[in-house]
Amino acid sequence: MPETPPPEQPEEPIPEAVARKPGPRSLQLVWIIPIVAAIVGGWLAVRSLLDRGPHITIRFESAEGLEAGKTRIKYKNVDIGIVHSIELSDDRQSALVNAELARRGAGGFLAEDTKFWIVRPRFSGGQVTGLSTLLAGAYIGADPGESQNETHDFRGLETPPVVIRGQPGKLFMLTASELGSVDVGSPVYFRSISAGRVVSIEPSSDGKQVLVGVFLNPPFDRFVTGGSRFWNASGIDVAVSAEGLKMQSEGLVTVLLGGISFETPPEAQKLGPATPNTTFVLWQSRDEAQRPRESVIETYMMTFGQSVRGLGVGAPVDFRGITVGEVKNIDLVYDQQAVKFRTAVEILLYPERMRSKAARAKGPIGPADRIKRFVEHGLRGQLRTGNLLTGQLYVALDFFPEAPKASIDIGHNPPEIPTFAAAGLSDLQETLAKIVKRLDQIPFDKIGNDLKVALEQLNVTLKKADTLMAKLNNEVAPELKATIEQARKTLSAAERTVAPDSPVQDDLRETLQEVTRAAESMRQLVDYLERHPESVIRGKREKK
Repeated sequence: MPETPPPEQPEEPIPEAVARKPGPRSLQLVWIIPIVAAIVGGWLAVRSLLDRGPHITIRFESAEGLEAGKTRIKYKNVDIGIVHSIELSDDRQSALVNAELARRGAGGFLAEDTKFWIVRPRFSGGQVTGLSTLLAGAYIGADPGESQNETHDFRGLETPPVVIRGQPGKLFMLTASELGSVDVGSPVYFRSISAGRVVSIEPSSDGKQVLVGVFLNPPFDRFVTGGSRFWNASGIDVAVSAEGLKMQSEGLVTVLLGGISFETPPEAQKLGPATPNTTFVLWQSRDEAQRPRESVIETYMMTFGQSVRGLGVGAPVDFRGITVGEVKNIDLVYDQQAVKFRTAVEILLYPERMRSKAARAKGPIGPADRIKRFVEHGLRGQLRTGNLLTGQLYVALDFFPEAPKASIDIGHNPPEIPTFAAAGLSDLQETLAKIVKRLDQIPFDKIGNDLKVALEQLNVTLKKADTLMAKLNNEVAPELKATIEQARKTLSAAERTVAPDSPVQDDLRETLQEVTRAAESMRQLVDYLERHPESVIRGKREKK
Protein backbone atom coordinates (compact mmCIF):
# COMPACT_ATOMS: atom_id res chain seq x y z
CA MET A 1 0.00 0.00 0.00
CA PRO A 2 1.58 3.37 -1.02
CA GLU A 3 2.75 5.73 1.72
CA THR A 4 0.87 8.97 2.20
CA PRO A 5 3.14 12.11 2.08
CA PRO A 6 2.96 14.34 5.11
CA PRO A 7 1.02 17.48 4.90
CA GLU A 8 2.89 20.65 3.79
CA GLN A 9 3.76 23.20 6.51
CA PRO A 10 3.50 26.86 5.88
CA GLU A 11 6.93 28.65 5.23
CA GLU A 12 8.15 31.03 7.94
CA PRO A 13 9.57 34.38 6.82
CA ILE A 14 13.47 34.75 6.92
CA PRO A 15 14.54 37.33 9.50
CA GLU A 16 16.22 40.37 8.05
CA ALA A 17 19.70 41.35 9.28
CA VAL A 18 19.98 44.67 10.99
CA ALA A 19 23.33 46.58 10.84
CA ARG A 20 24.78 47.66 14.19
CA LYS A 21 27.32 50.36 14.80
CA PRO A 22 30.75 49.08 16.24
CA GLY A 23 31.44 49.96 19.86
CA PRO A 24 34.81 50.41 21.68
CA ARG A 25 37.07 47.21 21.73
CA SER A 26 39.04 46.07 24.88
CA LEU A 27 42.47 44.20 24.93
CA GLN A 28 42.14 40.61 25.81
CA LEU A 29 44.48 39.20 28.52
CA VAL A 30 45.46 36.25 26.33
CA TRP A 31 47.53 38.51 24.05
CA ILE A 32 49.84 39.81 26.84
CA ILE A 33 52.05 36.67 26.95
CA PRO A 34 52.95 36.61 23.21
CA ILE A 35 53.69 40.29 23.25
CA VAL A 36 56.07 39.99 26.23
CA ALA A 37 57.79 36.98 24.63
CA ALA A 38 58.30 38.90 21.39
CA ILE A 39 59.78 41.85 23.26
CA VAL A 40 62.21 39.63 25.21
CA GLY A 41 63.19 37.75 22.07
CA GLY A 42 63.86 40.93 20.22
CA TRP A 43 65.90 42.27 23.09
CA LEU A 44 67.95 39.08 23.24
CA ALA A 45 68.48 39.14 19.48
CA VAL A 46 69.66 42.72 19.58
CA ARG A 47 71.95 41.95 22.53
CA SER A 48 73.33 38.90 20.76
CA LEU A 49 74.09 40.97 17.69
CA LEU A 50 75.70 43.66 19.82
CA ASP A 51 77.81 41.10 21.79
CA ARG A 52 79.04 39.19 18.74
CA GLY A 53 82.78 39.50 18.27
CA PRO A 54 84.72 39.60 15.03
CA HIS A 55 85.01 36.49 12.87
CA ILE A 56 88.48 35.28 11.92
CA THR A 57 89.86 32.51 9.71
CA ILE A 58 92.98 30.58 10.73
CA ARG A 59 94.79 28.40 8.23
CA PHE A 60 96.46 25.23 9.57
CA GLU A 61 98.14 22.37 7.74
CA SER A 62 96.02 19.94 9.78
CA ALA A 63 92.95 20.38 12.00
CA GLU A 64 93.69 17.27 14.06
CA GLY A 65 92.00 17.44 17.46
CA LEU A 66 89.75 20.42 16.59
CA GLU A 67 85.93 20.20 16.74
CA ALA A 68 83.42 22.77 15.52
CA GLY A 69 81.36 24.23 18.37
CA LYS A 70 83.62 22.75 21.07
CA THR A 71 87.23 23.84 20.50
CA ARG A 72 88.08 27.03 22.36
CA ILE A 73 90.59 29.77 21.67
CA LYS A 74 92.54 30.62 24.82
CA TYR A 75 95.01 33.23 25.95
CA LYS A 76 96.68 32.64 29.32
CA ASN A 77 94.16 29.84 29.85
CA VAL A 78 91.20 32.28 29.45
CA ASP A 79 88.56 31.64 26.76
CA ILE A 80 88.60 34.40 24.14
CA GLY A 81 86.77 32.65 21.31
CA ILE A 82 85.26 29.47 19.90
CA VAL A 83 85.57 27.52 16.65
CA HIS A 84 82.35 27.63 14.56
CA SER A 85 83.30 25.57 11.53
CA ILE A 86 86.19 23.73 9.89
CA GLU A 87 86.55 23.30 6.14
CA LEU A 88 89.17 22.58 3.49
CA SER A 89 90.81 25.30 1.48
CA ASP A 90 90.15 25.56 -2.24
CA ASP A 91 93.52 23.95 -3.07
CA ARG A 92 92.93 21.20 -0.44
CA GLN A 93 96.39 21.87 1.02
CA SER A 94 95.27 23.20 4.39
CA ALA A 95 92.37 23.38 6.83
CA LEU A 96 90.43 26.61 7.32
CA VAL A 97 89.22 27.13 10.87
CA ASN A 98 86.44 29.72 11.18
CA ALA A 99 86.20 31.10 14.69
CA GLU A 100 84.56 33.91 16.55
CA LEU A 101 86.40 36.00 19.08
CA ALA A 102 84.85 37.56 22.15
CA ARG A 103 83.83 41.16 21.57
CA ARG A 104 85.55 42.44 24.68
CA GLY A 105 89.33 42.70 24.19
CA ALA A 106 89.26 41.17 20.70
CA GLY A 107 90.93 44.16 19.10
CA GLY A 108 94.41 43.16 20.28
CA PHE A 109 94.04 39.75 18.59
CA LEU A 110 93.27 41.21 15.15
CA ALA A 111 96.81 42.57 14.65
CA GLU A 112 98.44 40.97 11.63
CA ASP A 113 101.38 39.69 13.73
CA THR A 114 99.09 37.80 16.13
CA LYS A 115 100.09 34.14 16.50
CA PHE A 116 97.72 31.17 16.70
CA TRP A 117 98.69 27.53 17.23
CA ILE A 118 97.09 24.25 18.23
CA VAL A 119 97.94 23.09 21.74
CA ARG A 120 98.54 19.32 21.81
CA PRO A 121 100.77 17.07 23.92
CA ARG A 122 104.31 17.69 22.71
CA PHE A 123 107.84 16.71 23.67
CA SER A 124 110.34 19.36 22.63
CA GLY A 125 113.61 20.60 24.04
CA GLY A 126 113.51 18.15 26.92
CA GLN A 127 110.09 19.43 28.08
CA VAL A 128 106.62 17.90 27.85
CA THR A 129 103.80 20.40 27.21
CA GLY A 130 100.06 20.20 26.63
CA LEU A 131 99.36 17.26 28.96
CA SER A 132 96.06 18.82 30.03
CA THR A 133 94.69 18.32 26.50
CA LEU A 134 94.79 14.56 26.95
CA LEU A 135 91.48 14.77 28.86
CA ALA A 136 90.01 18.16 27.90
CA GLY A 137 90.94 18.00 24.22
CA ALA A 138 93.06 20.28 22.06
CA TYR A 139 92.53 24.03 21.94
CA ILE A 140 93.96 26.96 19.99
CA GLY A 141 96.51 29.12 21.78
CA ALA A 142 96.89 32.80 20.96
CA ASP A 143 99.56 35.45 21.42
CA PRO A 144 98.41 39.03 20.64
CA GLY A 145 100.49 41.10 18.27
CA GLU A 146 101.60 44.71 18.35
CA SER A 147 101.08 45.72 14.73
CA GLN A 148 98.73 48.60 13.93
CA ASN A 149 97.40 46.79 10.87
CA GLU A 150 94.32 44.59 11.45
CA THR A 151 93.37 41.45 9.56
CA HIS A 152 90.87 38.60 9.85
CA ASP A 153 92.94 35.98 8.02
CA PHE A 154 95.85 34.34 9.86
CA ARG A 155 98.40 31.64 9.22
CA GLY A 156 98.55 29.30 12.19
CA LEU A 157 101.84 28.02 13.60
CA GLU A 158 102.49 24.30 13.47
CA THR A 159 104.66 24.44 16.61
CA PRO A 160 104.02 26.63 19.67
CA PRO A 161 106.32 29.64 20.10
CA VAL A 162 108.94 29.20 22.80
CA VAL A 163 108.52 32.76 24.07
CA ILE A 164 105.20 34.47 24.59
CA ARG A 165 104.96 38.20 24.05
CA GLY A 166 105.46 40.13 27.27
CA GLN A 167 107.52 37.39 28.91
CA PRO A 168 110.44 38.90 30.91
CA GLY A 169 113.89 38.34 29.43
CA LYS A 170 115.98 39.35 26.41
CA LEU A 171 116.35 38.04 22.88
CA PHE A 172 119.83 37.77 21.31
CA MET A 173 120.95 36.70 17.85
CA LEU A 174 123.80 34.30 17.12
CA THR A 175 125.58 33.68 13.82
CA ALA A 176 127.25 30.37 12.97
CA SER A 177 128.71 28.73 9.88
CA GLU A 178 127.24 25.36 10.95
CA LEU A 179 124.42 24.69 13.39
CA GLY A 180 125.10 21.12 14.44
CA SER A 181 122.30 19.43 16.40
CA VAL A 182 120.83 22.63 17.85
CA ASP A 183 117.12 23.01 17.17
CA VAL A 184 114.23 25.24 18.22
CA GLY A 185 113.61 24.58 21.90
CA SER A 186 117.18 23.47 22.66
CA PRO A 187 118.36 24.73 26.07
CA VAL A 188 120.85 27.53 26.64
CA TYR A 189 123.18 27.06 29.63
CA PHE A 190 125.12 29.43 31.84
CA ARG A 191 127.70 27.58 33.97
CA SER A 192 125.67 24.35 33.46
CA ILE A 193 122.43 26.08 34.61
CA SER A 194 119.46 26.26 32.24
CA ALA A 195 119.17 29.95 31.37
CA GLY A 196 116.93 30.05 28.29
CA ARG A 197 115.88 28.47 25.00
CA VAL A 198 116.53 28.62 21.28
CA VAL A 199 113.49 30.38 19.76
CA SER A 200 114.32 30.60 16.06
CA ILE A 201 116.62 29.21 13.39
CA GLU A 202 116.89 30.60 9.87
CA PRO A 203 119.55 31.05 7.17
CA SER A 204 121.05 34.45 6.46
CA SER A 205 120.06 36.41 3.40
CA ASP A 206 123.20 35.36 1.50
CA GLY A 207 122.96 31.74 2.66
CA LYS A 208 126.50 31.71 4.09
CA GLN A 209 125.52 31.65 7.76
CA VAL A 210 122.80 30.46 10.11
CA LEU A 211 120.98 32.93 12.33
CA VAL A 212 119.97 31.55 15.72
CA GLY A 213 117.68 33.43 18.08
CA VAL A 214 118.09 32.68 21.80
CA PHE A 215 115.89 33.97 24.61
CA LEU A 216 117.43 34.26 28.07
CA ASN A 217 115.30 34.41 31.18
CA PRO A 218 116.04 36.71 34.11
CA PRO A 219 118.48 37.04 35.81
CA PHE A 220 120.71 35.38 33.21
CA ASP A 221 119.93 38.01 30.57
CA ARG A 222 121.87 40.65 32.51
CA PHE A 223 124.97 38.42 32.60
CA VAL A 224 125.40 38.93 28.85
CA THR A 225 127.74 41.77 27.89
CA GLY A 226 129.32 42.87 24.65
CA GLY A 227 132.23 40.51 25.32
CA SER A 228 130.25 37.35 26.15
CA ARG A 229 131.13 34.13 24.33
CA PHE A 230 128.55 31.62 23.03
CA TRP A 231 129.47 28.12 21.84
CA ASN A 232 127.75 24.98 20.63
CA ALA A 233 127.54 22.51 23.54
CA SER A 234 125.67 19.79 21.64
CA GLY A 235 126.53 16.15 22.23
CA ILE A 236 129.98 15.12 23.41
CA ASP A 237 132.86 17.17 22.07
CA VAL A 238 135.71 14.76 21.34
CA ALA A 239 138.82 16.38 19.90
CA VAL A 240 142.02 14.56 18.97
CA SER A 241 144.77 17.02 18.15
CA ALA A 242 148.45 17.60 18.72
CA GLU A 243 147.53 18.54 22.30
CA GLY A 244 146.00 15.09 22.98
CA LEU A 245 142.50 13.70 23.48
CA LYS A 246 139.83 15.99 24.94
CA MET A 247 136.21 15.21 25.83
CA GLN A 248 133.67 17.80 26.92
CA SER A 249 129.92 17.62 27.54
CA GLU A 250 127.46 20.05 29.13
CA GLY A 251 125.03 17.36 30.26
CA LEU A 252 122.81 14.47 29.24
CA VAL A 253 120.18 16.80 27.74
CA THR A 254 122.70 18.35 25.36
CA VAL A 255 123.87 14.89 24.32
CA LEU A 256 120.32 13.96 23.29
CA LEU A 257 118.81 17.30 22.20
CA GLY A 258 121.71 19.66 21.64
CA GLY A 259 122.29 22.96 23.38
CA ILE A 260 124.21 26.22 23.61
CA SER A 261 126.37 27.55 26.45
CA PHE A 262 127.63 31.04 27.12
CA GLU A 263 130.08 32.67 29.49
CA THR A 264 131.41 36.15 30.09
CA PRO A 265 135.19 36.47 30.59
CA PRO A 266 136.28 38.49 33.66
CA GLU A 267 137.68 41.30 31.51
CA ALA A 268 134.31 41.66 29.71
CA GLN A 269 132.12 41.82 32.82
CA LYS A 270 132.80 45.54 33.20
CA LEU A 271 131.13 46.37 29.88
CA GLY A 272 127.60 46.30 31.24
CA PRO A 273 124.54 44.27 30.12
CA ALA A 274 124.04 43.93 26.38
CA THR A 275 120.94 45.38 24.72
CA PRO A 276 118.26 43.08 23.23
CA ASN A 277 118.84 41.75 19.69
CA THR A 278 122.63 42.11 20.04
CA THR A 279 124.42 39.76 17.64
CA PHE A 280 127.14 37.35 18.81
CA VAL A 281 129.20 34.63 17.15
CA LEU A 282 128.25 31.02 17.91
CA TRP A 283 131.58 29.18 18.18
CA GLN A 284 131.87 25.45 17.57
CA SER A 285 133.52 24.59 20.92
CA ARG A 286 134.36 26.09 24.28
CA ASP A 287 138.10 26.14 23.54
CA GLU A 288 137.47 28.07 20.35
CA ALA A 289 135.16 30.50 22.14
CA GLN A 290 137.55 31.12 25.03
CA ARG A 291 140.56 31.53 22.77
CA PRO A 292 142.04 35.06 23.08
CA ARG A 293 141.15 37.32 20.17
CA GLU A 294 144.29 38.76 18.66
CA SER A 295 144.43 42.32 17.41
CA VAL A 296 147.57 41.69 15.33
CA ILE A 297 147.60 38.62 13.06
CA GLU A 298 150.30 38.12 10.43
CA THR A 299 150.63 35.48 7.72
CA TYR A 300 153.90 33.62 7.16
CA MET A 301 155.00 30.68 5.03
CA MET A 302 157.16 27.64 5.83
CA THR A 303 158.28 24.90 3.45
CA PHE A 304 159.18 21.37 4.54
CA GLY A 305 160.89 18.65 2.54
CA GLN A 306 159.48 15.87 4.71
CA SER A 307 155.99 14.39 4.88
CA VAL A 308 153.39 16.43 6.74
CA ARG A 309 150.99 13.55 7.30
CA GLY A 310 149.28 14.24 10.62
CA LEU A 311 149.38 18.04 10.23
CA GLY A 312 145.97 19.60 9.67
CA VAL A 313 144.50 23.03 9.20
CA GLY A 314 144.03 24.58 12.63
CA ALA A 315 147.02 22.78 14.17
CA PRO A 316 148.82 24.98 16.70
CA VAL A 317 152.02 26.87 16.08
CA ASP A 318 154.00 26.46 19.28
CA PHE A 319 156.88 28.46 20.76
CA ARG A 320 158.33 26.68 23.79
CA GLY A 321 154.97 25.46 24.97
CA ILE A 322 153.03 28.68 24.18
CA THR A 323 150.58 28.71 21.27
CA VAL A 324 151.53 31.68 19.09
CA GLY A 325 149.53 30.86 15.96
CA GLU A 326 147.76 28.21 13.93
CA VAL A 327 148.05 26.51 10.55
CA LYS A 328 145.96 28.25 7.89
CA ASN A 329 146.64 26.26 4.72
CA ILE A 330 148.72 23.31 3.46
CA ASP A 331 149.78 22.97 -0.17
CA LEU A 332 152.48 21.45 -2.40
CA VAL A 333 155.22 23.46 -4.14
CA TYR A 334 157.04 21.99 -7.17
CA ASP A 335 160.69 22.86 -7.80
CA GLN A 336 161.21 22.47 -11.54
CA GLN A 337 165.01 22.76 -11.42
CA ALA A 338 165.54 20.19 -8.68
CA VAL A 339 162.47 18.14 -9.72
CA LYS A 340 161.30 17.97 -6.13
CA PHE A 341 158.13 18.57 -4.25
CA ARG A 342 158.07 20.51 -1.01
CA THR A 343 155.17 21.11 1.31
CA ALA A 344 154.19 24.74 1.84
CA VAL A 345 152.52 25.43 5.19
CA GLU A 346 150.84 28.81 5.59
CA ILE A 347 150.45 29.92 9.21
CA LEU A 348 148.71 32.72 11.06
CA LEU A 349 151.13 34.14 13.61
CA TYR A 350 150.24 36.23 16.66
CA PRO A 351 153.44 38.25 17.06
CA GLU A 352 152.19 40.11 20.13
CA ARG A 353 152.49 36.89 22.12
CA MET A 354 156.22 36.83 21.35
CA ARG A 355 156.74 40.31 22.73
CA SER A 356 158.02 41.04 26.23
CA LYS A 357 156.32 43.46 28.61
CA ALA A 358 159.48 45.55 28.74
CA ALA A 359 159.39 46.00 24.97
CA ARG A 360 155.76 47.13 25.19
CA ALA A 361 156.66 49.71 27.78
CA LYS A 362 159.49 51.17 25.69
CA GLY A 363 157.30 51.80 22.70
CA PRO A 364 155.98 50.21 19.50
CA ILE A 365 158.32 47.77 17.75
CA GLY A 366 157.35 46.55 14.31
CA PRO A 367 156.34 42.85 14.37
CA ALA A 368 158.00 42.27 10.99
CA ASP A 369 161.30 43.75 12.18
CA ARG A 370 161.07 41.67 15.33
CA ILE A 371 160.57 38.41 13.38
CA LYS A 372 163.39 39.37 11.01
CA ARG A 373 165.74 39.83 13.94
CA PHE A 374 164.63 36.52 15.43
CA VAL A 375 165.38 34.71 12.18
CA GLU A 376 168.85 36.24 12.02
CA HIS A 377 169.52 34.87 15.50
CA GLY A 378 168.41 31.32 14.67
CA LEU A 379 164.58 31.27 14.75
CA ARG A 380 163.44 28.28 12.68
CA GLY A 381 160.32 26.23 12.15
CA GLN A 382 160.05 22.50 12.76
CA LEU A 383 157.47 19.75 12.47
CA ARG A 384 157.10 17.89 15.75
CA THR A 385 154.91 15.07 16.95
CA GLY A 386 152.32 16.18 19.46
CA ASN A 387 150.76 12.78 20.06
CA LEU A 388 152.55 9.49 19.47
CA LEU A 389 149.29 7.58 19.69
CA THR A 390 147.46 9.49 16.95
CA GLY A 391 150.48 10.78 15.01
CA GLN A 392 149.25 14.38 15.14
CA LEU A 393 151.85 16.99 14.16
CA TYR A 394 152.24 20.65 15.02
CA VAL A 395 154.56 23.46 13.93
CA ALA A 396 157.19 24.43 16.48
CA LEU A 397 159.15 27.69 16.48
CA ASP A 398 162.44 27.79 18.37
CA PHE A 399 165.98 29.16 18.24
CA PHE A 400 168.68 26.85 16.80
CA PRO A 401 172.13 28.44 17.09
CA GLU A 402 173.68 25.57 15.10
CA ALA A 403 171.34 26.18 12.15
CA PRO A 404 172.86 27.70 8.98
CA LYS A 405 172.60 31.45 8.69
CA ALA A 406 169.43 32.64 6.96
CA SER A 407 167.31 35.74 6.53
CA ILE A 408 163.69 36.53 5.79
CA ASP A 409 162.34 38.72 2.99
CA ILE A 410 159.73 40.91 4.66
CA GLY A 411 158.62 42.30 1.30
CA HIS A 412 157.57 38.88 0.03
CA ASN A 413 153.89 38.02 0.36
CA PRO A 414 153.76 36.08 2.58
CA PRO A 415 157.27 36.17 4.10
CA GLU A 416 158.90 32.74 4.48
CA ILE A 417 160.36 31.64 7.81
CA PRO A 418 163.23 29.16 7.26
CA THR A 419 162.86 25.65 8.65
CA PHE A 420 165.22 23.26 10.40
CA ALA A 421 164.80 19.54 9.84
CA ALA A 422 164.36 17.47 12.97
CA ALA A 423 164.61 13.76 13.50
CA GLY A 424 161.10 12.52 13.71
CA LEU A 425 158.99 9.51 12.94
CA SER A 426 159.47 10.00 9.21
CA ASP A 427 163.26 9.90 9.61
CA LEU A 428 162.90 6.82 11.77
CA GLN A 429 160.81 5.20 9.06
CA GLU A 430 163.46 6.01 6.46
CA THR A 431 166.19 4.58 8.71
CA LEU A 432 164.16 1.43 9.28
CA ALA A 433 163.63 1.14 5.53
CA LYS A 434 167.39 1.31 4.96
CA ILE A 435 167.96 -1.31 7.64
CA VAL A 436 165.39 -3.59 6.04
CA LYS A 437 167.03 -3.08 2.67
CA ARG A 438 170.38 -4.11 4.08
CA LEU A 439 168.79 -7.08 5.81
CA ASP A 440 167.48 -8.20 2.44
CA GLN A 441 171.07 -8.40 1.19
CA ILE A 442 172.14 -10.82 3.93
CA PRO A 443 172.31 -14.48 2.62
CA PHE A 444 170.06 -15.98 5.24
CA ASP A 445 169.80 -19.26 3.22
CA LYS A 446 173.57 -19.82 3.30
CA ILE A 447 173.72 -18.86 6.94
CA GLY A 448 170.95 -21.32 7.63
CA ASN A 449 172.79 -24.15 5.86
CA ASP A 450 176.04 -23.35 7.69
CA LEU A 451 174.11 -23.24 10.95
CA LYS A 452 172.61 -26.62 10.16
CA VAL A 453 176.08 -28.14 9.55
CA ALA A 454 177.39 -26.54 12.73
CA LEU A 455 174.48 -27.97 14.70
CA GLU A 456 175.18 -31.43 13.30
CA GLN A 457 178.84 -31.15 14.31
CA LEU A 458 177.82 -29.89 17.71
CA ASN A 459 175.54 -32.88 18.05
CA VAL A 460 178.48 -35.25 17.31
CA THR A 461 180.63 -33.37 19.84
CA LEU A 462 177.93 -33.67 22.48
CA LYS A 463 177.72 -37.40 21.87
CA LYS A 464 181.52 -37.72 22.33
CA ALA A 465 181.27 -35.67 25.50
CA ASP A 466 178.60 -38.03 26.78
CA THR A 467 180.93 -41.00 26.08
CA LEU A 468 183.82 -39.27 27.86
CA MET A 469 181.67 -38.52 30.88
CA ALA A 470 180.57 -42.14 31.05
CA LYS A 471 184.24 -43.24 30.94
CA LEU A 472 185.11 -40.80 33.70
CA ASN A 473 182.29 -42.09 35.82
CA ASN A 474 183.38 -45.73 35.33
CA GLU A 475 187.21 -45.47 35.47
CA VAL A 476 188.43 -42.21 36.93
CA ALA A 477 185.78 -41.76 39.57
CA PRO A 478 186.77 -44.84 41.68
CA GLU A 479 190.47 -43.85 41.70
CA LEU A 480 189.53 -40.29 42.53
CA LYS A 481 187.44 -41.58 45.41
CA ALA A 482 190.40 -43.56 46.84
CA THR A 483 192.65 -40.53 46.55
CA ILE A 484 190.16 -38.42 48.45
CA GLU A 485 189.99 -41.07 51.22
CA GLN A 486 193.80 -41.08 51.56
CA ALA A 487 193.87 -37.28 51.73
CA ARG A 488 191.22 -37.40 54.42
CA LYS A 489 193.40 -39.81 56.49
CA THR A 490 196.46 -37.56 56.09
CA LEU A 491 194.50 -34.55 57.29
CA SER A 492 193.26 -36.53 60.32
CA ALA A 493 196.86 -37.44 61.26
CA ALA A 494 197.91 -33.82 60.92
CA GLU A 495 195.06 -32.76 63.17
CA ARG A 496 196.15 -35.28 65.83
CA THR A 497 199.73 -34.01 65.58
CA VAL A 498 198.80 -30.39 66.20
CA ALA A 499 196.29 -31.20 68.93
CA PRO A 500 197.07 -29.46 72.32
CA ASP A 501 197.51 -32.76 74.23
CA SER A 502 199.73 -34.51 71.66
CA PRO A 503 203.42 -35.54 72.55
CA VAL A 504 204.65 -33.43 69.73
CA GLN A 505 203.21 -30.36 71.44
CA ASP A 506 205.06 -31.22 74.73
CA ASP A 507 208.40 -31.75 72.95
CA LEU A 508 207.86 -28.54 71.06
CA ARG A 509 207.29 -26.63 74.31
CA GLU A 510 210.48 -27.99 75.92
CA THR A 511 212.43 -27.18 72.78
CA LEU A 512 211.11 -23.64 72.84
CA GLN A 513 212.05 -23.26 76.50
CA GLU A 514 215.63 -24.41 75.75
CA VAL A 515 215.81 -21.97 72.86
CA THR A 516 214.62 -19.25 75.20
CA ARG A 517 217.30 -20.00 77.79
CA ALA A 518 219.97 -20.09 75.09
CA ALA A 519 218.79 -16.75 73.78
CA GLU A 520 218.99 -15.30 77.32
CA SER A 521 222.60 -16.54 77.74
CA MET A 522 223.50 -15.11 74.35
CA ARG A 523 222.00 -11.76 75.32
CA GLN A 524 224.05 -11.70 78.55
CA LEU A 525 227.24 -12.57 76.61
CA VAL A 526 226.63 -9.78 74.18
CA ASP A 527 226.06 -7.31 77.01
CA TYR A 528 229.30 -8.36 78.72
CA LEU A 529 231.30 -8.04 75.50
CA GLU A 530 229.89 -4.57 74.98
CA ARG A 531 231.12 -3.55 78.41
CA HIS A 532 234.45 -5.50 78.29
CA PRO A 533 235.58 -5.88 74.70
CA GLU A 534 239.18 -6.60 75.87
CA SER A 535 238.01 -9.87 77.29
CA VAL A 536 238.02 -11.28 73.79
CA ILE A 537 241.88 -11.11 73.93
CA ARG A 538 242.66 -11.31 77.61
CA GLY A 539 239.77 -13.44 78.70
CA LYS A 540 237.33 -12.90 81.51
CA ARG A 541 238.67 -11.15 84.51
CA GLU A 542 238.50 -12.95 87.78
CA LYS A 543 236.62 -11.27 90.55
CA LYS A 544 238.77 -10.06 93.43
